[in-house]
Amino acid sequence: MPRWQMIAGASIGNALEFYDFIIYGFFAPYIAAAFFPGSDPATKLLLTFGTFGVSFLARPVGAIVLGQFADRRGRAASMIVAVSLMTLGSALITFMPTRAMIGIFAPLGILLARLIQGFGLGGEFGSATALMIEHSAGRETHAASWQGSSQNIAFLIGSLVAYLLSLTMPIAAFHDWGFRIAFGIGVLAGPVALLLRRRLHEAPAFLAQKDSPPAPHEPATWGGIVIAACMVAIGTAQTYLVVYLPTYAATQLHMTAAKALGAVVLLNMVTLALIPWRLAVAHRFDQTHRSRWMIFSCIAMMLAGYPAFMVLAAWPGPIMLFLLPLFFTVIGMPYNAPLTGFMGMVFSMRHRGIGLSVGYAVGIAVFGGFAPFINTWLVAQTHDPRAPGLYLIIASIVTIAAILFARRRLGAAG
Repeated sequence: MPRWQMIAGASIGNALEFYDFIIYGFFAPYIAAAFFPGSDPATKLLLTFGTFGVSFLARPVGAIVLGQFADRRGRAASMIVAVSLMTLGSALITFMPTRAMIGIFAPLGILLARLIQGFGLGGEFGSATALMIEHSAGRETHAASWQGSSQNIAFLIGSLVAYLLSLTMPIAAFHDWGFRIAFGIGVLAGPVALLLRRRLHEAPAFLAQKDSPPAPHEPATWGGIVIAACMVAIGTAQTYLVVYLPTYAATQLHMTAAKALGAVVLLNMVTLALIPWRLAVAHRFDQTHRSRWMIFSCIAMMLAGYPAFMVLAAWPGPIMLFLLPLFFTVIGMPYNAPLTGFMGMVFSMRHRGIGLSVGYAVGIAVFGGFAPFINTWLVAQTHDPRAPGLYLIIASIVTIAAILFARRRLGAAG
């Protein structure tokens, strides 16, 4: 199997995951109006983001079930189940009747769809990343970094879809059912992902170790899970900050949807152009296994968190909405590029499926799934539009500690 085909089949599920989350985040105010009760827009938005976050609680459950399935039956089999569930959840949101039509069953239906997606996504990242690492001896981090690159591609496609819909649809139609078109596009990508994944096969090293006894003094899997969950803290907080930005721009900066989404589209075009740099940084990590630049990157993000929102509050507009996340993308690259591969190295091959799945699911659930809700709540409680910067500071500190523990676990010097 060509290496590019393996990478495409493994990373397409991650791309679908982020496309779905981007669409949900971008259309949150309109999903709130269509499905959730209440007359106060802020309350309805909190319910929408609460549902967005609650679905992440299903991820650890899916991670345990599908992670064990990946370690016993194979990474490819687990990935097929995961993407099937993800597609089903998106289809339910696409065709769910509104609250005006079916009452309380509408928000419950959206919650069910998000829970199904969350369960499938729980096993997606660990299985796919493990497959990429195990097919790429000596280039593990380079291969795994395509997971992040697939997120960049999904961000661009998702923001472009939302932006084009905002330009071409009447305002009322965009608000009422534009999200259905966006989610429907994601549903159509599901069969493509299944076709690619049916052609994947397991790495010889994985097949060989299945029948061999465990290595002596193998590190505890639960310790690696805690480390992995905390390693993704600032990365996922940063990622879901971008998902939250269009809502932030509309509610705090009073920008139109077209202007906010236009800034995000431009951001993702530039970010896509940075993929070669991401791959080069990951390749360098494969050669040195030195994590000091990851730590420096986290410190930079920590120091820049609150001041960045001060700048955005002082000069609100599409230009700053573009420059702020781009700035974090640049200073965060030394951390983000090697992150996925470094996490995979924390676990033995025997338990890599469940270790990566549960660690990532817990980290995303704690630091990412509720990030839009927490940011909305922080702004509402403090009446300070700069409050999301505080969340980035906390997440940075957690990640720095996790990287230090991961380095000690691997016995790395740098």
